[in-house]
Amino acid sequence: MPEQGSSVIQIPLGRANAFVIWGKRPVIVDTGYPGSAPAILDKLTENGIDPKSVSLILITHGHTDHFGSAANLKERTGAKVAIHKLDAEAARKGQDPPLNPTGAIGRLFISLLTRRGPAKAPSFEPDILIDGEMDLKKFGIDGKIIHTPGHTPGSVSVISSGGEVIVGDLIMRGIFRWWQPNYPLFADNMAQLNESIQLILRRKPSKIFSGHSGPFNPKTVLRRFS
Repeated sequence: MPEQGSSVIQIPLGRANAFVIWGKRPVIVDTGYPGSAPAILDKLTENGIDPKSVSLILITHGHTDHFGSAANLKERTGAKVAIHKLDAEAARKGQDPPLNPTGAIGRLFISLLTRRGPAKAPSFEPDILIDGEMDLKKFGIDGKIIHTPGHTPGSVSVISSGGEVIVGDLIMRGIFRWWQPNYPLFADNMAQLNESIQLILRRKPSKIFSGHSGPFNPKTVLRRFS
């Protein structure tokens, strides 16, 4: 079960997080790298959730560490998979688009990835293409999806009625100051990224969940990005 007063269960998957939003029916947000489905399904069972009750699998953006197990989870749960239309091609190809580093650490990662070749995951055709805001009531959740581009063109965030927000890779913890929220290692458009962070902060969230580390106290995020 989520902690008291929360509608979000965070599922640590090593280098990335997946989430379950708890409502009349559960929604999975992000699916980690390929091979993460068993850990996610185990977490559902641990919290008394029947995998077949999952109403939607939402992908916050088109990177393989977030959609890597989507095809497998779709098969195991029967739920539809949603991703923003601007990131759908990555899911169809099953690999990351070109990555644009935001700093030295990102450039180091790019050099390592270049040696290994592009990250790949099982490809799939999305069932739902998000375009603008999307209400989640029909999926059993009192909340909505909003477009928060910058990390990728089609990055989205989920806001619950209680103010909890899942932002994907809009922010992440610092590499050296690990307790401090920071920019992601990669961003398609820094101006859009900053606009999206401010959009989230204007919604006055109660807690901010990130695809890597977190959750973050909104006051800490506000101090970092004000």
